[in-house]
Amino acid sequence: MGKKMLSAFLAGLMLFLMIPVTTVFGAAKVGETLVKPEEGWTRYSYKSPQITYSGKGWHEYGGIEFETVAKDAAFKFNFTGTSFRIISINYSTASDNISVIIDGKEAKTLSLKGPSDYTHRLKYEVTGLSDKEHSVQFINNKDNEYIILQGIDLPASAELKPFNPDIPFTEPVLDVTSVSDRVYLNEEFTVQLALNNVQNIYAEDFTIDYDKTRFQLVGFETTDKMMIVHHSDDPLRFITASKGKANGINGDGVLLHLKFKAIGLGKGKVDATKAKIADNGKTELTLATENVGEKTIEVIANANTDFSLKHLGQLAYYYEDDKSNLTTDLKDLLGQAGSIGDVDLNKLVQEILANPNYDFNK
Repeated sequence: MGKKMLSAFLAGLMLFLMIPVTTVFGAAKVGETLVKPEEGWTRYSYKSPQITYSGKGWHEYGGIEFETVAKDAAFKFNFTGTSFRIISINYSTASDNISVIIDGKEAKTLSLKGPSDYTHRLKYEVTGLSDKEHSVQFINNKDNEYIILQGIDLPASAELKPFNPDIPFTEPVLDVTSVSDRVYLNEEFTVQLALNNVQNIYAEDFTIDYDKTRFQLVGFETTDKMMIVHHSDDPLRFITASKGKANGINGDGVLLHLKFKAIGLGKGKVDATKAKIADNGKTELTLATENVGEKTIEVIANANTDFSLKHLGQLAYYYEDDKSNLTTDLKDLLGQAGSIGDVDLNKLVQEILANPNYDFNK
């Protein structure tokens, strides 16, 4: 960027330092010139101490921006509120592949590539997040292409904070989990739906979508503390309720177990699409979209491994440990993560009994 015209830089610097003018809140569009924040927004300079810069080569250019051409270089920050904007420029040798990570999840990537015009622009905007603290990272995926930051715009009610990816999570969340990320074709497996970070909750209403080309729903059940008071299939929807005041959910609680059969090869999702919860008659709450979870599971072809008693011996030896101690073939069968003590050993036993090469089966 050493070839930038000095006159362009000086003009940009003067505009960047001007007092905001009155405009309609949220009127600017991504890609448009925005040399000063709109009314109702506050601009934080690239020099703000709350911003963390990681990776090689970060340097200040002309008193208006920080930049680097290093791959994996990143700028990071936290903020409280629902929205933020990134102010940067179009530049011909800027990166067009900058990953955006919000609260640990990938969002739409940022591109700064374009005809060089050195104008402060609204290059990225996120709105509609939950009104709480969020962590944000912008990571350059290109080598010898620029990642550039001039400023961050936040609504006046929001606050820029130092980067911290480990934000204590206090909002209610509907979590979708399974023991394994991979299952074999025609294998049955269970997906659990749990309500976390709640107090005094007695009723839940939630819908679920799943990849019908990969999975077939074969059954469902709840816990002894809960009851299913409504179930429909299109869309898949459940309304659950607690059995009495002693069985309300405080902290975390399992709502449902869904049993699926793997019917098609490839990756598919089991996705809780929306959820509403209620206490003992006073209030009800619709969970934020980002707090309603999903689970990706890959269906793989049946293994050709000849399992025998020695494999069961390996499981027994490491029973109190995690799955990282297992051989690859056993992890493919029983899942890559978690405790060995949580798996169903009968899955391996059935493979042993079906192995014609195991001498005790002859």
